[in-house]
Amino acid sequence: MIKVIKSDSSEINIDRNEVAVYMGYYSAPCDNSTDGMVCCCENEFLDCANFIACYEKVPVKIAYNNVDLGFKIFRSKSLAKNLSGCDYAYIMAATTGIEAHRLIERNGIISPLKGVITDCIGSAAIEAFCDKINISFEKSEFLRPRFSPGYGDLMLDYQKDIVEFLQTKKNIGMGLTENLMMVPVKSVTAIIGIGKEKNKCTGPGCMLCKNNNCPYR
Repeated sequence: MIKVIKSDSSEINIDRNEVAVYMGYYSAPCDNSTDGMVCCCENEFLDCANFIACYEKVPVKIAYNNVDLGFKIFRSKSLAKNLSGCDYAYIMAATTGIEAHRLIERNGIISPLKGVITDCIGSAAIEAFCDKINISFEKSEFLRPRFSPGYGDLMLDYQKDIVEFLQTKKNIGMGLTENLMMVPVKSVTAIIGIGKEKNKCTGPGCMLCKNNNCPYR
């Protein structure tokens, strides 16, 4: 049974360092003017955002590079490695909502810089929301890093199967364009393996992790 969960914006802790990295500030700090705009845009974004997600627990069967998740067989060597040893996984979709999407578009028209900053805040915000969901799952189960279509050799086309399976349009107001772009734009789909032992990876999920030696990628 598909379950829907929501979070209030006050419960989402956006990592300012992560926002800076999305903006291209890998080592040098933001100047005072930019930092002030980040603060302003963050408040705007959180006021508009509607953090909502849906998920379902599915069985996992792996045969070579074919990963059977009950509703679909995913052909991916990378995903098979990530889910190796898992009997079950969560299929999840999460979004920050259409009003946050419109804010990003509106700010981009008002000011290119403000649009970029708001977009980067949205990226950090959806990841923070997904991390919060992960933590709630981890209270009773051992989870693998989040794995999304488009990562490794897992084709982006599988996005359609996840969206259809979770009925995201009905459950959380999230859909796909013909070009497989998610709407609202700050949305995520992910497969989260449930392992039999504590996760050896402490990263935020495979899409963001830079550890090439991780045992799950």
